[in-house]
Amino acid sequence: MSGIRVLVLYGGESPEREVSLVSGKAVVEAARNSGFKVIDGQVCTTRDVISLIHKGDFDVVFIALHGGWGEDGRLQALLEFYGVPYTGSMSEACMLAMNKALSKYKFRRNEIPVPDGIEVDMRQGFEAAYRKVMEFYDAIGNEKMIIKPSGCGSTIGVSTVTGKDDVSPAMNLAFKYDNLILAERYIFGKELAVTVWDDGKPKAFPIIEIVPKNSIYSYKAKYVPGGSEYIVPAQLDKSIAMTVQDVAVKAHLSLGCRQYSRVDIRLDLQGTPYVLEVNTAPGLTATSLVPKAAKAIGWSFEDLVFQLITTAINRENHI
Repeated sequence: MSGIRVLVLYGGESPEREVSLVSGKAVVEAARNSGFKVIDGQVCTTRDVISLIHKGDFDVVFIALHGGWGEDGRLQALLEFYGVPYTGSMSEACMLAMNKALSKYKFRRNEIPVPDGIEVDMRQGFEAAYRKVMEFYDAIGNEKMIIKPSGCGSTIGVSTVTGKDDVSPAMNLAFKYDNLILAERYIFGKELAVTVWDDGKPKAFPIIEIVPKNSIYSYKAKYVPGGSEYIVPAQLDKSIAMTVQDVAVKAHLSLGCRQYSRVDIRLDLQGTPYVLEVNTAPGLTATSLVPKAAKAIGWSFEDLVFQLITTAINRENHI
């Protein structure tokens, strides 16, 4: 592996920059420890990314950019144009996964359970959007509700609504990150995450149950050490676990994902899994879920990074 040049792209300018910086630095170290020649691709702007790719002094790109330009398919389309291999899913799958409204449409088409919800567009005006959300809130009996931006990850811009006074502030927060937002019925039950590994034969890694210390899996609960407890594998009945893993693989495939993804799921009190989203460039920090799932099958973090790089290189169908 000593001759293979790996460009690790991380940082960027999305709201998830800080998470990406931690992921990227961890990947750089792990790739070097595995014997690859690593090009440290810490970037601030899309122009930086284009400049690094244009140089072309690499054999494979490891995408550790989270959110925005690095995860919505545009970076992947550029790499496809240049004809170089890269980690993760191709451009169309990334675009679909990053847009939660579009991915929910695909999930419904493929009979994959998703929470009841609506999409509203700020371009129709805040008052019209607010009325639509309030109509939905009344329709679900003023139950707990989630409001989130359609095109953002890492729980950024996400609010939990427990009363009508929460709706307007939650919408304003979500609209800071995207014109399109989702309002969804809150699913009471367990917070689960399933890594799908796809080397041509997709399979689900052991399920992770996430138990936030403050009941809500917020940005702080995700990335502050001790903010959540992680149970790997999740303590579920075998039949329910198999159903959860099957739904995760179906969600991965329904968007056309490849190599790996992380599927976020809520398991309701009756044992039905509801897919929240699919992450095509999931976090790789010390508290991230994909490394925890890989560890459950005996892979170290270095093993995971090695597998991602080598399978990206060996993939026959990269453009």
